[in-house]
Order: sequence, then C-alpha cells, then structure tokens
Amino acid sequence: MRATRAFLKTVDDWPLSGAAASFLSQSEFGHLIEGEIVASASGETMAIFDPATGLEFARCASGGAEDVDRAVRSARQAFDDGRWRNLDAQEKERRLHRLSVLLQQSRPLLMDLDVIDGGVVRAYSEFIVQFGIDTVDYYAGWPTKLQGRMPASPPDVVVQEVREPVGVCAVISPWNGPSAAPCAIVPALACGNSVVLKPAEQTPLTALVVAKLCLEAGIPPGVVNVVQGRGEVVGAALVEHPLVDAISFTGSGETGRRIQAAAAPTLKRLSMELGGKSPQIVFDDADLDAAATAVAGAAWGHSGQVCTAGTRVLIQRGIHDELVAEMVARSRNIKIGSGFRPDTQMGPLISQEQLDRVNRYVALGKAQGAQVALGGEQHGSTGYFHKPTIFTGVDNRMTIAREEIFGPVMSVIPFDTEEEALAIANDTEFGLAAGVWTRDLSRAHRASRAIRAGTVWINTYQRVNPAIPYGGVKQSGYGRSLGHESLEHYTQIKTVWIKIA
Repeated sequence: MRATRAFLKTVDDWPLSGAAASFLSQSEFGHLIEGEIVASASGETMAIFDPATGLEFARCASGGAEDVDRAVRSARQAFDDGRWRNLDAQEKERRLHRLSVLLQQSRPLLMDLDVIDGGVVRAYSEFIVQFGIDTVDYYAGWPTKLQGRMPASPPDVVVQEVREPVGVCAVISPWNGPSAAPCAIVPALACGNSVVLKPAEQTPLTALVVAKLCLEAGIPPGVVNVVQGRGEVVGAALVEHPLVDAISFTGSGETGRRIQAAAAPTLKRLSMELGGKSPQIVFDDADLDAAATAVAGAAWGHSGQVCTAGTRVLIQRGIHDELVAEMVARSRNIKIGSGFRPDTQMGPLISQEQLDRVNRYVALGKAQGAQVALGGEQHGSTGYFHKPTIFTGVDNRMTIAREEIFGPVMSVIPFDTEEEALAIANDTEFGLAAGVWTRDLSRAHRASRAIRAGTVWINTYQRVNPAIPYGGVKQSGYGRSLGHESLEHYTQIKTVWIKIA
C-alpha cells in the first residue's frame, strides 16, 4: 500500500520495532468477528492518520449495521452456548493471565502503534501499555472470587443469591489511551460475558492486536469481537441492538447523552465515563515546587488529551504570580514533536479536527479577555501540534474555564479564601476529578469532602490503579471502570428459592 510505504519512509531513522513494521505492512485491517478477520459487508474502509505527520498510513474496515449485527449475534451465540461463561473459573483465570503474558510480550508492537496512530510520546506509551497489562492482571484474578450469598429465609426454603454475567456487553472505547483502552473488555470477560468492542475510529489498530491475543490466550472465538468504524454508525448500531445487554462508554458528554436516550427503549444498563474540567487548587501553604511540577504535567500530559487533565488551576492570590512564573518557565522549552524522538516531551493532538477545536478555544479565551502568559498558537506546519498555552486573568464564567477543551490549554483562576476556592471548584457541570495542594491536613480533609468529584487527589495528581475505582459524578457520568465496583456493571443477581419442607 503506497500510503503505508510513504509513511514508513518518514520513520526510517526512528526505532520502529520489527513487529510494528511487519504489522503495518498489511494492506488493510478488517473487523474481527467469530475469530476471523473480515471486511465490512459494504466494503467500506477508512483512512488512519499519523498525527505527527498528517500522513495516511493504513486503511481499516469501516463497519455498518450489518457488521454490528453479525458481531452481536456471534457474541450472543457464544454466551448462550456457554463456551466461555460455563468454563471453570480457575481455567478462566489461567487464560486471562495468559493474555497478560502475551500483552507483555507484545509491548514493542503496542508502544509503536500508540505513537503512530495515537500521537503518544514514549513515556506516556510506557505508562498506558503497562496500565493495560496491570488491568488484565488484576481482573484475571476475579473469576474465582465472584460470589453470591444465602440471605436469611423462612424455615421451609433455602434462598440463594447467585451472581451471574449479564450477557453481551458492548465496550465503546476512546482514542486517548490506545493500548489500555481495549483492555477495558477484561472486567466483562472476568464475569463470564461476551463482548463486542468498538474502538475509536482514530486508533483502531491496538484493538485488533488485543483481540487476536485473546484468541491466542484461549478465549474462544465469538467471545471477543471487534467492529471498527465511525461512532455515529457502529456505536449507534450497538446501542440500539436488541441483543446487547450492557454498554460501557468513555467519551464526550454530548455522545453520552445520545447513548442514554438511544438505550432507553431496550433498557440497557449503562456505565459512562464522560468529560471533565478538573480543578487543581493550590493553597499558599503548598509545596510550590511539587505543585508546579504536577500542575504543569497534568495540563501538558498527552497534550492535554486526558479526561482528568487539570486544566482549571486555582491559585491563592498570595502565591499566584510566583507559581505562574514558575510554570511558564518550566513549560516554555518543552520539546514538541513525534513520540518516536527520545527527547520529545509533548506530542501532537489526535487530528486536524482536534487542532481546530483547540485553536477555536484559544481564540475565544483571548476574545473574552484572558491574557496569554505562554503559547497561544499551534506549533509548526506539519502534523497536529499546539504549543502549551497558559491563560491568566481567567474568570470561572469564561468559556475556556467551563468547557472541556481536550488540548494543552491551562486556565489560571486566582482566589483569596478556602471557601471561595471550593465554590469555584464546584461551579462546573463536571465532576470527574480534582487536585488539592496544601500542607494543612484539616484543610485537605475539608476540601476532599466538599469537592463534588469522583476522585480527589491530595498533594499528587492523576494517580490510577486497576484495583481502585475510577469514574465521575454530575455530567462526568456514572458507574466505575476500575476496582471491584466495575464488576457490578457486568453481573446481575438471580434469586433462587428452594423448598425443603
């Protein structure tokens, strides 16, 4: 394929693994249904672009309702005949642990694909690949630990509460963690469900890798299916399909609301992790060196394309100028470029559409009176890069302080008192995460209780662990995607009454 060859010429000087070069030599990437790679029923394909160069490097199948129906029916048959659901729990665990080993062996391929289709820098790719592996490891241990109970009952009966899988689960994943996102199917698998995975259309390749490794690990064909394509087509068809029992979605609030409405006629259970506008509150007694490092890192990490990006920075007035100056100094010389370059600290945005979105918000910030302390423009003429941008003089009513930008744009808001800071922090429709920087333990506890968010970090930021629940409140969604709490979404209780007298 000419587009692939043209792209590969641009990375001749970079450490592309042999596994990635071999994988990318394919002319086209299909769906995975019933254990087989297949083209779309319509024959339609879509281009995949490298965000660092803007070059097309692959074509993937672009599915429609017919492909979704085929995948869902494959998953339903696999669930109904019990090929995975009825497998001994210890055997499920062995196969899921085998998947973790295979993912570990595929690290070079996964990391390179993250860089190529997701614009991920090496350091972040190391993290998300390992996080995906850790997630599989954590949930691989759950099949033998899912339990029901026997509640108190009348003397003439025995009552059992049996925990069972829900059936066919659709997982609609985002593009900002390409290797970790497909591993979100593992909680559903650990509970005995079958899955149809719809990867983001910008980053579909790692989903195919993970699905193929599932087969190699011994997860039977039909239990894991992948349908690629556009959200408004493939995602919508999954949500509306009558044989899908549960939906897990990570993405924008606008899409989440559409999913909720479309799922209502069939009463699907939903778990949704939506947008955020996470505040980071820095009090004047904080460790300013630690705060400056973490606050800048939370805004520029993956070019701000992280749901918990701490881009609303609230700074107590007495330290405002000092901390802003420190963050500007630390951010001014950030190395921007392709993730293949070892010195790159910040990569591209995912697409031209996302770059245009960030440019629009920056223009709005300037028009509404915020001052640019750093950046404020895109970077270079090739690829989808934007400079780290710090706005000062921001009022929480400004658009840049209220709407999720999903780019490297920080809004700095001054405050005077603790009460004012907490009021500003909560003055948002979102509630995904927040950060608090203070040496005062009592203040830290007060803040953690007062802030309405699914996660509050104190003197640290963006720490995650597969065993610890993660999710939002308010317009940031509901349900939890990590920890044992996520298993509630993928299981249901059946009550069995047995008469004994």
